[in-house]
Amino acid sequence: MNYTSKLIQPLASGPLDVIGDIHGEIDALTTLLDRLGYCADGSHPAKRHLVFVGDLCDRGPDSPAVIFKVRDLVASGRAQCVLGNHELNLLHRAHKHGNHWFLEKDDHRYQKNAQEFGPSVRVQAHQEDDILQFFNTLPVALESADLRVVHAAWDSAAIDIVRQSTCSALELSQAFDEQIKASPKGKALQRAAEHQKAHHALALKDMTRHEPFTPFLHDHAEWDAFYQCNNPIRVLTSGLERVAKTPFRTAGQWRFVERVKWWQDYTEAPAVVFGHYWRFWNPQGRAQLSKGEPNLFDDNDDPVHWHKNACQREVAFCVDYSVGARYKERLTNTAVPFHGRLAALRWPEREVVFDHP
Repeated sequence: MNYTSKLIQPLASGPLDVIGDIHGEIDALTTLLDRLGYCADGSHPAKRHLVFVGDLCDRGPDSPAVIFKVRDLVASGRAQCVLGNHELNLLHRAHKHGNHWFLEKDDHRYQKNAQEFGPSVRVQAHQEDDILQFFNTLPVALESADLRVVHAAWDSAAIDIVRQSTCSALELSQAFDEQIKASPKGKALQRAAEHQKAHHALALKDMTRHEPFTPFLHDHAEWDAFYQCNNPIRVLTSGLERVAKTPFRTAGQWRFVERVKWWQDYTEAPAVVFGHYWRFWNPQGRAQLSKGEPNLFDDNDDPVHWHKNACQREVAFCVDYSVGARYKERLTNTAVPFHGRLAALRWPEREVVFDHP
């Protein structure tokens, strides 16, 4: 394996605890680490090692506390962490669903966001550079002979490109964004998409609309899929996408592309652990708490099952159990314990541990 890249790094040896997306839920993280047997300093009597799949922040009540906790664990050598799409968004300074705690400086707009997400600790001015510097040191994937960790998708073509780079994730992501937009195909697709979005601007902003969006905006969809799938950093941190069969609304926006079950085409030997895609315990939980996106997982399956490829071999495990939805549960006065949970996959035991039973 080639470990000259800053972005694809070796995974720690020995027994591991791979923790899913945390999304600012510091209490869940503290509880889970205690249930896993870790000491306050991140050490473990059995010499276990922590691995975080990214999306440390956004939506939850205290993103700074989670980030600095994980940063200190990484600095101590007791943990590793890969970059998630929520960290990448902050590096790009892109306003996204739930990152008002960092990017929203206007008090009125911050309070408007707080009505949806509940109270959250705002970043202090002196913390901003520390957080971004930490994010900019993170790899996008970790690998060993038998296990791989990535935030959203292990795509061999994207991995091969990233493996050759000596840039940071932000630098590489920006370079590919510029290349995509400057390409003849990219220019044509973006121009057609912008024209189509402008023509349907009012309908796209209509938050009261519940029926399916018509007509289907194919130019919009083609551009979004092209832009996503041709940037290897975006592929690894937010997955592969394709033109959807029908439009849907998620996180307050109409979408015309859908996520791809990339693990169905994964045939390599090492298992892959990832996050990003919310898993739910039952259809009722999904109906109440999902962001509106199509379900990638079969609700009839055991909620802790491994995902199979087209040859029916168990190849991958999503460790994100929708703890990022707890803001919804708190605002609707759902009784504890929460449906959304923070999970860890113990390796090589393949045991799943949650912050609460």
